[in-house]
Amino acid sequence: MVELVLRYLSFQKRVSLQGIGTFSVEHLPARLDFPNRLLYAPEFILHYSSSVTGTDEQFEHWLQKELNVDREEVKTLQQNLSTEFQRTLSEKGEMTLNGLGVFTKDEQKLLHFSSLYEAVKGNPVTAEKIIRKNTSHSILVGEQEKTSEEMTELLTGVKRKPLNLWWMIVLALFLSAIISILLFANYSPQWSKQGNNQKLKLNEAPPLHKIQ
Repeated sequence: MVELVLRYLSFQKRVSLQGIGTFSVEHLPARLDFPNRLLYAPEFILHYSSSVTGTDEQFEHWLQKELNVDREEVKTLQQNLSTEFQRTLSEKGEMTLNGLGVFTKDEQKLLHFSSLYEAVKGNPVTAEKIIRKNTSHSILVGEQEKTSEEMTELLTGVKRKPLNLWWMIVLALFLSAIISILLFANYSPQWSKQGNNQKLKLNEAPPLHKIQ
């Protein structure tokens, strides 16, 4: 019977058993353990309450189909489980439902529950941020976010020299001058041919008359 309860909980996440209590499964999403750099897979936690609100008809219908029995027989099975549960607690003060949990009663007759429910979960995996050498990245220092360059300056006292571009400007001007000279040297004969190539004819001035 307990095995059937576990199977039902695996997909319905909640079941009520007359004379025992109500079980519910809580789903916890994946979580990150930042200090230890571990990533934990999702988990399922079983909660127990001694209160039962009415008959869990959905569970009874499921049992009928699963066991191929009528409703009366299902009620008998649940009653037998409840009777054994109460009798064992009264006689021994402790009752274990394998896969669900351990029930104990203290001196004040208060019922305590310790879960044995285990869902499939994987081991945590290492969560590390890949930081490449000489690559700028953000670092959280207290409540302030700083870059790796700023932290290097603070820790070593050495400021990172800014990149000087004056030599690149000089090189660009030098290359521009060389290109201009080459263009002038290659195309200067063509420039001399521009315009009218005919020689100018000069009219000679008439001879001056001498005064007798």
